[in-house]
Amino acid sequence: SPPSPSSHPPGPPSPFPMGARQPTARTAGPAMGQPRSGRERCSCSNTNCVERPLTRLFEALGRVVAARPWPFVLLPLLLSAGLGAGFYFLPDLQTNDIEGQFTPTGGPAKAERDSVRRHFPTDDSQRFSAERLPTEGAYAALIAVAAGDASVLDVPARNEVLRLDNLTRHLGYERLCARSGGACVLANPLLPMLDNGSALSELRFPGSGAAFLGTALGGVRTDGGGRVERARALKLMYYLREDGGQAGDSRAWLETFVNASADLALFPHQVTYFTSLSRQEEFEGNTKSVIPLFSITYFLTITFSVVSCLRLNCVRNNIWLACCGVLSSGLAVLSSFGLMMYCGVPFVATVANAPFLILGVGVDDMFIMISSWEQSSSKADKTDTKSRLAETYSEAALSVTITTLTDVLAFFIGTWTAFPSLPVRNLCSIWNWDQFHRNTPRHLLEK
Repeated sequence: SPPSPSSHPPGPPSPFPMGARQPTARTAGPAMGQPRSGRERCSCSNTNCVERPLTRLFEALGRVVAARPWPFVLLPLLLSAGLGAGFYFLPDLQTNDIEGQFTPTGGPAKAERDSVRRHFPTDDSQRFSAERLPTEGAYAALIAVAAGDASVLDVPARNEVLRLDNLTRHLGYERLCARSGGACVLANPLLPMLDNGSALSELRFPGSGAAFLGTALGGVRTDGGGRVERARALKLMYYLREDGGQAGDSRAWLETFVNASADLALFPHQVTYFTSLSRQEEFEGNTKSVIPLFSITYFLTITFSVVSCLRLNCVRNNIWLACCGVLSSGLAVLSSFGLMMYCGVPFVATVANAPFLILGVGVDDMFIMISSWEQSSSKADKTDTKSRLAETYSEAALSVTITTLTDVLAFFIGTWTAFPSLPVRNLCSIWNWDQFHRNTPRHLLEK
C-alpha cells in the first residue's frame, strides 16, 4: 500500500544498534530568575553547592585578570607602598616589657599588687624600706668574691670592696639613691665596719645586733658560738628612687652603671653585677642575636623556591613566576606590618619570626597556582591566556581561599589569649590582613 502522508522519508541508517540508548544533547542551565535544579541545591547528597559557584566566580576573576592585568599589578604595589609607610611609627610602638608581655592581662596577681600599693605605700625619698616594695624595685647589685681561699673580710679584700663602693657612688648614685632618715640606704650593713677590723672580730651570723647579715654575706663559716670566722662573698645593693617621676632617671643611671661594668675586670677579686634591667636586656639581646639566623632562613627559603621552578626548557621555565611569588609574600609582610602600625598595635620582638611564617605559606600557595597553570596547558580547549588563567583560578584559587580562611580563623582565635607577648596575639592581626593581601598581587603570576 502507498505510504501514509504523515510518514517521513527514510533517513540515513543509525550508527547505534537497535535498542541502544542514543545520547541526548546537554541541556542548558537554568535561566536567570528560574529556580535551580536538584543538582544545584544544597542537600545531604549534594555538598558542592558552595564550591560550584565559587569556582565559577574565580574562573570569571581569572578572565578579568587576563584581560586587564595592569590594575592587579599597580594597585597592590601602591597599596603596599602606602601601608609600608606605617613603619615610621615603629620606634614609638616597640615594647618589650617582660612583665607586661608575658603575664596575663588583668590577672589577679596584678590586682592584688595594686591593693598592696594602696594599703602599703612606699616613700623612696624619706622612708625607704625594701620589705615594703610590691615589686623588685630599681636596683643595682654587686657581689664581690674573694680570690683563692681568702676571706672577703680580710684587709686587702675589704679595701677592694670600699673602692668598689666609691666607684659606684661616683657615678651619681647619691642624687638618685633611695633614702631613709635623710641619708642613702646602705648598700650593705657591714660597710661602716669595714674600716674597723676590731668590730668585725665580734661579728655574728646571721644576725649581729640589729643588722641581719643573711643577705649581706655568703660562704660564711662560723665557730660554735655563731661568730663569723671567714666569708667568701659580700653583696652590695644600691636601691634607686622610683616615685616622684624619677623612674626614668633611675633607669638611665642603671644603663650608665652597666656601661661602666667593664671597669670591674680591673679588680683583683671576682666581681659580678646584676640590675633590675638585666633580665630585660638579656631578653632583648637574645632576640637580636637570632636575627642573623632568620636572615639565613629567609635566604634558603627564597633560593629553594626559585630553584624549584627552574626548567631547562625556556617555554616551561617558571623562574620569574617564582620570583614574583616571593615578591608577593614580601609585599604582604610590608603591608600587614605597616597597617598594624597605623592602627597602633604594639610591636614586640617575638613577632620578628612572622615574616618567615608568612613567606612559607605564601610560597606554598605559589606552588599550587603554578602547578595548576602548567596543568591547564595540557587541555586542548585551553589554548589562549584567558582560558588558561580562568582554568587555573577555578582549580587553585578555591583551595588557596579555603586554607586562607582556616588560617584567619585559627589566628583570630589567638587574639583571645591573655598573654600579650605571645606572637599569636600580635601575629594574628598581621596574619589576618596578610591573608587578605597576599593573594592580590599574585593574580598576575599565572600570566
